[in-house]
Amino acid sequence: MIKPNLTTCVLFEAYVYEGSTGVVVNLTVDDRDDPDTGAGRAIYSIVNGDPTLSFEIQTNPDNNEGMLSVIKPLDYEAERFHTLLIKVENEDPLVPDVGYGPSSTATVHVTVLDINEGPVFFPDPLTVNKMENIPLGSFVASLNATDPDILQTQSIR
Repeated sequence: MIKPNLTTCVLFEAYVYEGSTGVVVNLTVDDRDDPDTGAGRAIYSIVNGDPTLSFEIQTNPDNNEGMLSVIKPLDYEAERFHTLLIKVENEDPLVPDVGYGPSSTATVHVTVLDINEGPVFFPDPLTVNKMENIPLGSFVASLNATDPDILQTQSIR
């Protein structure tokens, strides 16, 4: 039984727009065992870099690739880069005294791309109570809006 090796690439890069979900990168593995056995089927896991559980990785049964997905939308303004450590191992355990470890690892750098988000009012909704027939030009309310795109120059009108 041969341990699965992530291809010679031990660093993968992915780009994802903030607010989106889905597969962002496929990790390839080289395992020379019979793919129709547990010795040839890969099991992927995220071992570091995902404290908010925003990602998941599943094995594609057709080609044994690891499909890394965003499952909770990411926020560019909160965190622009994520570095994940991915482990792959055989579904079946290695035979005893094989002479090498049972798994391989790779790093995935995920870059979050900014999208233009509209401003939001605070509080939302705003309730205003005024007497009927107040004079024209009377103060009614003060509205506050902020734009979450703090790194872009914005103009709120």
